[in-house]
Amino acid sequence: MDIEQLKVQLDEYGFVIIHNLIPTNQANHMTERLMDIMNQHSDVNDLNQNLRGVFNYDDQDTFIPLVTNPVYLELAAHMLGPDFQMAEVGARWIKPGAEAQGLHADVPVGWFPQSGLPIPDACFMVNCIWMLTDFTLENGATQLMPFSHHSRRLPRRGVEYEHLVTAEGPAGSIVIFHGAIWHRGGANVTSDKRRMGVSSGFHASWMDPAAGGWYLMKRSVRDRMPTQVQRMNRHVVEG
Repeated sequence: MDIEQLKVQLDEYGFVIIHNLIPTNQANHMTERLMDIMNQHSDVNDLNQNLRGVFNYDDQDTFIPLVTNPVYLELAAHMLGPDFQMAEVGARWIKPGAEAQGLHADVPVGWFPQSGLPIPDACFMVNCIWMLTDFTLENGATQLMPFSHHSRRLPRRGVEYEHLVTAEGPAGSIVIFHGAIWHRGGANVTSDKRRMGVSSGFHASWMDPAAGGWYLMKRSVRDRMPTQVQRMNRHVVEG
């Protein structure tokens, strides 16, 4: 794997897709664990089901490999500098019949136009979608607009953009992207194929994650984590 080439692609295109970054059997186990957790929630019948703050629901520490993967960490450090911190870890289960999301950029990009300010030419956050099941165009794989992070604006409302790239890959793959790139979860037009993904973002060390509205890790959860994960979670909630 040419990590320097991945850095160039992330800088220029705004995203990279890496196949088979974790073993398929590990991705399958994570999918089953998430389904067990999400099936206990009140929104279990939602076609586009979202679980925020994944680590706070898992007493088995199943998902640690997603936030300690060395390739992802090196790319995050390239974009954010040293001492970056973990943002919210969330899961999205896109079920057959689910509609596509709207195109958007990640927090805090939207704050600036809401305040009448230009979007700075800086990377505040690097996000990813871990593909815990196979991701295809038909089952709702993440879609991204290449180069849009260079535009320093948000997508226009009511416009159906062409030239989106669909991040397809087998279970265990990942798409890593600049937080300002326009992206969305696609529509699941299949009759029987689920799409389970986990987003695990990192943000610059000087940002306040609470101001971004992210679900933080509980202190009791953080304190049982490996040292590496504890260092990336200086901000916690009590519990």
